[in-house]
Amino acid sequence: MNLSGIKHLIFDLGGVIIDLNPEATYTSMERLTGRPIDQWLSGLHESQLFTDYEQGFLSDSEFRDSVRQIAAVSLTDTDINKAWNAMLGAIPRRRIDKVVELGKTYQTFVLSNTNGIHVSAFNETLQLSTGKPTLDHFFDKVYFSHMMKMRKPETEIYQTVLGENNLNPREVLFLDDKEENLKGAEKLKIQTFLVPSPDSWLELF
Repeated sequence: MNLSGIKHLIFDLGGVIIDLNPEATYTSMERLTGRPIDQWLSGLHESQLFTDYEQGFLSDSEFRDSVRQIAAVSLTDTDINKAWNAMLGAIPRRRIDKVVELGKTYQTFVLSNTNGIHVSAFNETLQLSTGKPTLDHFFDKVYFSHMMKMRKPETEIYQTVLGENNLNPREVLFLDDKEENLKGAEKLKIQTFLVPSPDSWLELF
């Protein structure tokens, strides 16, 4: 890929900076509820719980209450947090070190569809990995969907990042592991790179 003219990098988190395994959460919920994964997922998708939570339409406690209602079993906050966070893996230091290196040449951002429970969890992982409590120590600016009340791949979320930072979209490279998110960015003429595995973007630079 030709990086000529690129001045700004926008990174997704899950599957790009953070190792991600959604099946681990599904398996954890199956074990907690005693219900097959497909039944549990069907209830979640029908309720739009994931998307509403990622857009900040539900608080952490409201999300947990909704999970309890869909699961139809008694679950503690800790039970739900552990299962929900099971999908979050490591934040290898090599990726953070690369971001720091790239920050000397490019302006760097995070743009992630995420939520309050996950942010608390990966901040703990980040602290253990790097000694720093948040991603703000490594990126110029961090954008989370639940704080913005919008989510990828809606064009509004990309427009917000571009506008707030006065970015020319043709000078921006957006890295994400989901093709639909890239397509949303491409509608605004943002350059994109599909990340098939978390370390694959390291080879770009």
